[in-house]
Amino acid sequence: MKVLHTSDWHLGRTTYGHSRASDHEAVLAEITEIAAATRPDLILNTGDLFDMQRPPLHSLKLATSTLHNLAEIAPVVVVCGNHDSAAYLHWLHDLLSRSAPIHFVTSHDNAVGEVLRLPAGEQAIHVAALPFISANRIVNVFDEPGQRRITYAGHIAGLQQRLMRELRDGFDASRDVSVFAAHQYIAGAIPSRTENPSHTCDFYATDPQHLPVVTYAAFGHIHKPQPLPTTSVTGCYAGSPLQLDFGEVGEDKSVVIATLQPGQGAVLERIPLKRGRRLHYITGTLDEIRTTAASVATDICLVTVNTENHIDNLAGQIRGLLPEATIADLRENAADRRLELLAPVDDATDVDTTTLFSEYLATRGVQGVSAQQVLQLFSTLLPHASEHEPPELPEEQLLAADPEIAFPLPATSTATIGGAA
Repeated sequence: MKVLHTSDWHLGRTTYGHSRASDHEAVLAEITEIAAATRPDLILNTGDLFDMQRPPLHSLKLATSTLHNLAEIAPVVVVCGNHDSAAYLHWLHDLLSRSAPIHFVTSHDNAVGEVLRLPAGEQAIHVAALPFISANRIVNVFDEPGQRRITYAGHIAGLQQRLMRELRDGFDASRDVSVFAAHQYIAGAIPSRTENPSHTCDFYATDPQHLPVVTYAAFGHIHKPQPLPTTSVTGCYAGSPLQLDFGEVGEDKSVVIATLQPGQGAVLERIPLKRGRRLHYITGTLDEIRTTAASVATDICLVTVNTENHIDNLAGQIRGLLPEATIADLRENAADRRLELLAPVDDATDVDTTTLFSEYLATRGVQGVSAQQVLQLFSTLLPHASEHEPPELPEEQLLAADPEIAFPLPATSTATIGGAA
């Protein structure tokens, strides 16, 4: 028997304000083609179907149409993730399961997790599915922080054990296979730093030693594809199908085909996903960027241009070099916008404010004017910081001056303006 495992679609996602809808359409079509070619007995999505609890209409349409297409190939099971709304997925279950073998596993009506039995010829796939469980449902806020962590991990272990007891009921080890599907963070897994950080911290880390022993353990929540951090059970995080944000730069995305046999561990095959725009960091001088521009194509890029001086119309020049790419952000790292720090500031000694500001300018830089001009203006104003009336600056004198005197127009231009008046 075969299981196609995918996860963390995050439909509705934007990256630096740019919609990923077209990328999702492309990669979900690719996943459907892989399913049609491999003919699995079960298709698993282990959570975060959507990026938000109230997804936009386009995302809802894409999700339902893709799930229907997949359900024409094999039964589909979707586990509720931390980005999903349990109530929303429960409504989708009532809507979609009437016309197709699509099952959503959510927490509702005090029910947590579910055991499904799916026939595959004369055999059966027994699936114990556990959705994401928020700590505020099970942890007392008045407990000590360390105790809360132990309580959360222990509670999840208890839920896993209960589901496995239900799974064994009617399970024939000589002909059936078992799958545990969940959306959770296991201690030792490597996040991509694009997941919700409050749900991938130590507090939410569950114990890999508590994982149930099954034929295959299918997990979602971590976007980086990887095996589970344990040798006690065969399983993995499928990962997201796209590079969703720049913490995932360089990650190769895939779906997992798990081949299952009774009494044996699963044999796993990762099938690479190629569609959808990738993400790139591009850093260098204009000449260096020019030499690598051809390899970027239509990807989404964060561009940093290193230069000695400010470059006029930099955005236009970068657009000319990368005409098909999506520029998520463009930064100019101009040397004249930063001060050179000759010696580090010793925190243990008293330093004057101008020196501290110099260190700031050396670290952060400025935009629109040279850092030396900013420091000079700061040094001029600082001695008057306690005065009600700061000194009058040359720039202010220009603003107050008669513009016709400060900036006389050519005679022809003056006549034209006067005539027009």
